[in-house]
Amino acid sequence: MLSGKTVFVSGGTGYLGSEICRKAVHYGAKVIFSYHKSREKADHLSKEIPDAKAVPINLLDVHDIKTKIESLYSETNKIDVLVNNAGIAQVMPLPLVEEEDVDLVMDINIKGVFFVTKYIVKGMIRNKAGVIVNMGSIAGTRMYDVPVTYAMTKAAVQGLTYSLASELKRFGIRVNAVVPGLMEGGVGQGVPEPLKNDFIAHCAAGRLGNNADAAELVCFLASDRSSYINGQNIAIDGGI
Repeated sequence: MLSGKTVFVSGGTGYLGSEICRKAVHYGAKVIFSYHKSREKADHLSKEIPDAKAVPINLLDVHDIKTKIESLYSETNKIDVLVNNAGIAQVMPLPLVEEEDVDLVMDINIKGVFFVTKYIVKGMIRNKAGVIVNMGSIAGTRMYDVPVTYAMTKAAVQGLTYSLASELKRFGIRVNAVVPGLMEGGVGQGVPEPLKNDFIAHCAAGRLGNNADAAELVCFLASDRSSYINGQNIAIDGGI
């Protein structure tokens, strides 16, 4: 499904990112993943996937993003697929949120995504082909009990996906977003049990999602099998 393709996954050491890397390799891709502070996890994933390349990138530093991606393009002719997976959440009530908290979440979840996309896309434009898969969240589409800063950045991912799909279509670049419901791990780990139980009670699948569920959809959207899917925010929430 992804044979011969090079896939770049931001935040590759996380709960979902690491599974996307595994699935992409399973389907024949060469994987490059970024990480920031999780060097130990990056080393472990690199041992698990020997052909994967780990790249330390600080999403709070635009110069670092630019330099590292330009360096990648000096080593490889193309990056076929970008998966914008990196993101953070801070669990705190609105009255306790300070300006620096908003800046941090916005800078990683939106600004970081924007500039990773900008510098990866330059190569895609040269090659007149490419696929971008953004990671959204049910938090950005539904009234849900989640941190406000996280929800507003995931809502922004929807607009980013639509706009990028429109702008990049003339270069043969498709852009879609995967919008998971409540997951077993990752940011879902901080969700109180009563909220998890409430989600399951209203979910047609009768369970939380997991990283394999979302990773399969990411790989499908990254592949040529989804060549007629573009500009979509696709929910994978078990039926809410």
